Amino acid sequence: MSAPAERGPDARGWKQVRRYVWIACATGLGFGVLTVAVWLAGPQVPLGDLGWHSWVLSTRTATDVAVANVLTWGGSTWLALPVLLAVGMWAPAAPRSALRRLRSGIVLSGLAGLGVFLGLVVNHRVDRLRAPVLDWAGAAGGPSYPSGHTTTATVFALCCAWALTPRARRQGPRAVRILWVVAVAYAAVVGWTRVWLGVHWASDVVGGWLYGTAWVAVMAAVLSASGAGRGPESR
Repeated sequence: MSAPAERGPDARGWKQVRRYVWIACATGLGFGVLTVAVWLAGPQVPLGDLGWHSWVLSTRTATDVAVANVLTWGGSTWLALPVLLAVGMWAPAAPRSALRRLRSGIVLSGLAGLGVFLGLVVNHRVDRLRAPVLDWAGAAGGPSYPSGHTTTATVFALCCAWALTPRARRQGPRAVRILWVVAVAYAAVVGWTRVWLGVHWASDVVGGWLYGTAWVAVMAAVLSASGAGRGPESR
């Protein structure tokens, strides 16, 4: 951890890089398969999506819809990217100048923003229709797959967890586990709100989870394997 970043990852660091690569490959493959299936289906909606949508419409109440409308803002880029900038600046454990901390924040937030943007490119290329507008209980716009809010929330939460893991390690393994559980829960809750509000099919949300996870895993692998060092603690 004290070695200069230019020396790149040590043996432990390369093990982490391989883990990130495997996660990226697995989730990327899952996203690719799901995307092709959605694209080939065209305007037809799978029975699974229809079943979940019907269940939501028959189950939700005014109270949980109000809660979902608040929680869904967790997937907004105007909230996620500035917070990531701050997290990236604060995360490095080693003493750093203000300029280098700013650079770390810009890298983290910028790469996350790029991932969200590319997700929107896929969204417009697939151009999937949303659920009927009359079923909506919240704001939405644009094509449906993958869910933009879910993608943003997943990228945001996992980037935060990855960047803050070195600091959490100082508190012990339990702190690291709690950090990642919170990150996963954050992405899960935002994804849930999109289905609960009736603005996305369930497979849109699954696509957002898979894509967001794959993107962050690629980010982590590249930053860890490059001169950025063995993870955020050395950047």
